Amino acid sequence: MTGTTTNTAQPKASNVGSRDGATPAMEPSVTEKPLANGAEMPDLDPEPQTEAAQDSDADQKLHLPLTLAVQSTVIILPSIGRDLDIPAERQQWIISAYYLTFGCFLLLWGRLADIFGRRSVFLLGSAWLTIVTIVIPFAPNEIVIDLFRGLQGLGAAANVPTAIGILGATFKPGKYKNYAFAIYSAGSSCGSVLGNIFSGVIAQYASWKWIFWVSAVLCGMVTVAGYILIPPSKAETSSLTSLVMNVDWVGGTLVTGAILLLNFALTEGNVVGWKVFWVPLLLVLSVVLLAAFAGWIWYLENKTEKPPLLRFSIFHNGRFNAAQVIMAAFFAAFNNYLVYATYL
Repeated sequence: MTGTTTNTAQPKASNVGSRDGATPAMEPSVTEKPLANGAEMPDLDPEPQTEAAQDSDADQKLHLPLTLAVQSTVIILPSIGRDLDIPAERQQWIISAYYLTFGCFLLLWGRLADIFGRRSVFLLGSAWLTIVTIVIPFAPNEIVIDLFRGLQGLGAAANVPTAIGILGATFKPGKYKNYAFAIYSAGSSCGSVLGNIFSGVIAQYASWKWIFWVSAVLCGMVTVAGYILIPPSKAETSSLTSLVMNVDWVGGTLVTGAILLLNFALTEGNVVGWKVFWVPLLLVLSVVLLAAFAGWIWYLENKTEKPPLLRFSIFHNGRFNAAQVIMAAFFAAFNNYLVYATYL
């Protein structure tokens, strides 16, 4: 996402993300060019119509509840651990389960959005996120809450790439498109700050369960607003045959397996110790799978006509790479700070 907003005016990355639905803001600003499998860009006027700005309102508000839900959970980990009898060394799985499914399925949901329509996938993810968030406080034990946190991340993974894609398709290149992505990105910072404040207050004077229910209300509002305001998006197809043929299932399996093993090893390494033989083994396997994924998408992009899950050429853009490194370093430091601030 960060790369998207940073490179809005970069014509070189014009069709980098059109196949996965995650970087529509990087489309060309001077010529009309077909997107993935026949989808076309809108006419390129300098400013969008008022109706288009209203239609994207739900997407601009989405990032606030998503980030608020993530950051608020970090603060209440000790309270959840006490109520569900979860040892401190395993409480991190409440956070890791969410990020695990969120990170693993971002690319896959983006591609499915290209095939079945961004609006449909966005509403599906929002509705799913609302329902799962309502259920989480009823979890009776550690395993159930970890499971439902993973399901929560699955819905969030459907929201993020589709929301960015809807913004990119709704707003035509110009200052209003920059404003739209700036407002969307600001939701991350606002969600981080408000999540910490609200969760602390709610947990102190009510219960940690209400933090999830408040988040569910916000997600439900986004779902309703999205259904009313977001215009229907053009889908490539709705057939199951296309789902099998046009989705890079090999790439999806490789990258999902790599991220799964990496996150599991990093999380469990803190619990069982880094000298246990299978922890470094899983880390090595994750690197091997990630390298295999890179080779696979390079092969699809350069040697075949089948769309890859992620275009390898996206990394030819130096500014994009720099933005990703900066954001990775920032969130790694900030999230670690929240954990230490919570337990120390």
